[in-house]
Amino acid sequence: MPAVIEYGARRTLVVTAVMLAALMQLADTTIVNVALPTIDGALGASVDQGAWFITAYIIANVIIIPLSPWFQTMLGRKNYFALSIVGFTVTSVLCGLANDTTTEIGLRFLQGAFGGGLMVPAQQIIRDTFPPAQLATSQSLFALAVILGPTLGPTLGGILTDDLTWRWVFFINVPLGIGATILTMLFIRDPAAPKRIPFDVLGVGLLALGLGALQYVLDEGERNGWFDDSRICLATITAVVALVAFVMWELFGARTPGVSLRTFRHRTVWALAIIYFAVAGGIFALIFIQPQWAQTSLGFTTTLAGLLLMVRAGTLVVLFPLTTWVTSHANWDMRWVAAGGIAIAGIATWVQANVMTTHSTFAALIPMQILGGVGYAFIWVPLSVVLFRTVPQAEIPSALALTRLVQQIGASAGSAYAATLLDRGYNNALSGLAGSINLGNNAIASYVTEHGSQAIAQLTQMVSTEAQNLAATEATRFFAIATIFAAVLPFLLERYRGQTPVSALPPPPLPAPPPVAVLREKVSTNGSRVTSA
Repeated sequence: MPAVIEYGARRTLVVTAVMLAALMQLADTTIVNVALPTIDGALGASVDQGAWFITAYIIANVIIIPLSPWFQTMLGRKNYFALSIVGFTVTSVLCGLANDTTTEIGLRFLQGAFGGGLMVPAQQIIRDTFPPAQLATSQSLFALAVILGPTLGPTLGGILTDDLTWRWVFFINVPLGIGATILTMLFIRDPAAPKRIPFDVLGVGLLALGLGALQYVLDEGERNGWFDDSRICLATITAVVALVAFVMWELFGARTPGVSLRTFRHRTVWALAIIYFAVAGGIFALIFIQPQWAQTSLGFTTTLAGLLLMVRAGTLVVLFPLTTWVTSHANWDMRWVAAGGIAIAGIATWVQANVMTTHSTFAALIPMQILGGVGYAFIWVPLSVVLFRTVPQAEIPSALALTRLVQQIGASAGSAYAATLLDRGYNNALSGLAGSINLGNNAIASYVTEHGSQAIAQLTQMVSTEAQNLAATEATRFFAIATIFAAVLPFLLERYRGQTPVSALPPPPLPAPPPVAVLREKVSTNGSRVTSA
C-alpha cells in the first residue's frame, strides 16, 4: 500500500477538503437544534414530531460510523469519502426544500447516514497527508474541526434563522459540500484499491437494530418519562438483546465480520473508548446546558449564546501552535497531557457553576470559557496521537470507527442526562422557591402592595427564572465533578514513550521502478532487421 503524503499547495488543498467536510458534518449536529422551534412551526410538527428531526439524524449517524471501514474497503477511501460528501450535500438541499414532517424526518435519516461516513475517513486522510514526524500537526488540525463544528452550529443557526429562514441551516452546506467534493476528486489520493469483501447482513442488521434502539432511548427517554413509558422499556430491551447478539455473532459466528470488534483487544482502543465516552459526555452536556441557560436565565439572544461557546472554541485556535509543539514530543508521556487537559476543563466548568446567576454578564463568563478552551486543547490531540502511535496501521480504520462510535454515544448519553438533571432540578427548585412565596413574608407583602394586580404574574416569572438558573447551576456542577474525576482515566492507557512502532507507521512510498529500455527495431543496410535500446 503506497503512502499518500503530500507537500506544499497540494497538502493545503487536501487539508481544506477534509476540514470543509468535517466542519459541515459536525456543525450540523447542533445547527438544527437552534432552528427546531421554527422548523416545527413551519412544517406544522408537534414537539414530539420535531424531536425526530434530531433523533433520526443521530440514529443513522451512529449506525454508519462503525461500518465506515467496510465501506472504505469496498469502495476505496477516496470514493467513499466523496460519495459521503455528495450524499450529505444533496440530502441537505432536500431537507431545506421539504414541506411536511414525514419527508423531513426521512431525509434527515439519510443525511445522518451520509454524515456518519465522513469523520473516520476524514481523520485518516488528514493523518496520512502528513509525514509521521508531523502526526501532532495533523491531529491538531483535525481537533480544530471537532471542536469548532459543534460550537459554530448554535451561532450560525441563530443568525441564519433570524436573518434569513430556517431552510438556510441546510442550504449553508451546499457551498461547503461542492468545494469539498471538487477538492477531494482532484487532489485526494487513494492509499489502496477497492477490495470486494462479503457483506455481513446479519451483523449489520443486529447493529442497526441495537444502536437505533439505544439512540432512541437516549433521545426520547426524558421526554417520555424514561422507564415509566412502555416504548422506552421495549426499546431498552431491544437494544440490549440486539447488541449482545451482535457481539456474539461478530466474535464467534461471522466469517467476515462487518465490524472488527477484535480491535478492542488493544489496550489503547478499549481505554480510549472509556475516556472518549466520559469526556464527550461532559463536553456535550455543557454544550447542551449553557445555551439554554444563557437564553432562559440571562435573556441572551440565540446568537449571543452561541458566541459564548465560540470564545471557548477560539481559544483552541489561538493555542494551536502550542498544542502541536507539546504533542509532537514523542518522548513525553501523553497520558499526563490529556489528564491535565481534562482536569482544567473540569475546573473551568466548576468555576463557571459558581458564578452562574440570573444577573451574570457576558464579560463575566469569558474567563471560564477561555480556561475551558485551554483544557480542551490538550485532550483530543494527545489521545489521537497515542492511538496512531500504538495501534497497528492495518487496524487504524476500525479503531477510529469504534472509538468515534463510543464518543458519539457518550455525547448522546451526556446530553440526555443533562436534560434529565435540568428537568428534575427545575421542578425541585420551583417547588422549594414557591413555598417561600407567601404574604407572611414582609418583602413579598411589600412587593404585592407596590405592584398591585401584576405582582403575582411578575413573582411567578421571577421564581421560574430563578428555578431554571438553580437547575442549570446544579447540572453544571455535576458535570464539572464528573469531568474532574475523569482526569484519572488517561492512565488506563499503557505508558508510552519513544518512537512510533513500525506496525503503526504509514508504509513508506513505493520505490520508483527502474527505467525500462525501449526496444526499437530498424533495418540494417544489408536488409536484416535488428533491435536496439
